[in-house]
Amino acid sequence: MQITIAKPIRTAGRIVLAPRQVRGRYVRIVALADGSGRIELYDAESGAWCDAYEECSFSEVWSAPALPMSFAMAGM
Repeated sequence: MQITIAKPIRTAGRIVLAPRQVRGRYVRIVALADGSGRIELYDAESGAWCDAYEECSFSEVWSAPALPMSFAMAGM
């Protein structure tokens, strides 16, 4: 008998948790090559995502309400 075990794909740069709003800023979690994750903030001025080093915690991002799909699909 063959058993298939589902496991997450650990592709670096893959968006693990798409935009959530934390303290008035848009944040997301992105996968790293070693299987861990990094929190990124959206910078409206430059129109790019940047590292959110010590700006917020993973628990804040996970517990924040999800944004509407229309917003997430708009690409900011």
